[in-house]
Amino acid sequence: MPAYGSLATIGVAELLQIAALFRKMGSIRLLLPGGRIITVYVQDGSLSGLTDTGRVWQLGDLLGRLGRLSELDTQRLVTDAKVRGKRLGQLLLDEGYVSRGEMEDVLRRLIMQSLLFAVENEESGEFEFTLGAVSQTSVQFPITDFLMEIISSVDGYRHLVDILGPGEGGLALEPGIDLSVATDALPYRQVQVLAHVDGDKTPMDIAATSPLSPTETLHILGRLAEAGIVIWRNRAHEHPLAQVVPLSRPKPVTEPALVEPDDSDSVGDRLTPGSFW
Repeated sequence: MPAYGSLATIGVAELLQIAALFRKMGSIRLLLPGGRIITVYVQDGSLSGLTDTGRVWQLGDLLGRLGRLSELDTQRLVTDAKVRGKRLGQLLLDEGYVSRGEMEDVLRRLIMQSLLFAVENEESGEFEFTLGAVSQTSVQFPITDFLMEIISSVDGYRHLVDILGPGEGGLALEPGIDLSVATDALPYRQVQVLAHVDGDKTPMDIAATSPLSPTETLHILGRLAEAGIVIWRNRAHEHPLAQVVPLSRPKPVTEPALVEPDDSDSVGDRLTPGSFW
């Protein structure tokens, strides 16, 4: 029999902890604002699948942004997947476009994008926890891998909110900032995060779409907020909500950090919303 409740009482991290601790098979259905529904499938302490009716990215789009698929290849593979009754991810593996390790990295990013949205909207969300056999078992990720990132992200988010003060919704750039000066003075990783502040994305949206980890992204947003560069959008409603952030070439460093390509934008929904990876 399903268990129901408010995410304001039992949050996403707590639900995942319960699933990991008791190592049960079942699903956690998250009912979120705007009618968005995220369903997490668990099995023997692992996350075995996720569906999301409002996912911003689709698998083919994300791989395209990472330079692994052309537009033409994406269209062909999506059509083949539908005709042959296969998941796109499996078809990509079968045809050698990506390795299993690369596919797992991409799926982790998609999962975190959905989970961070749920975490950000816990105050107005509900859950339905059902035990029983599940059909979504294409991957097996330890739940603890996501728990560590979620808990750390929540701490970073709360710290950012404390710095920003009253407000909510998307983040905007302070209208008085001269970006031509600011971006020259900022470290390159801060400029990478700043490029995602467009007046529409919430802090967790930015954390999910930044090429850096969610935890590091939120930490950098905190630094930018302390410097007065980013503010809540609704505190800048009388001013332009976004500016174009120039991305200069990174300056040479002794030990360059590994940074994933920017995969923030989707080029269109080619799969049915909520389709499983």
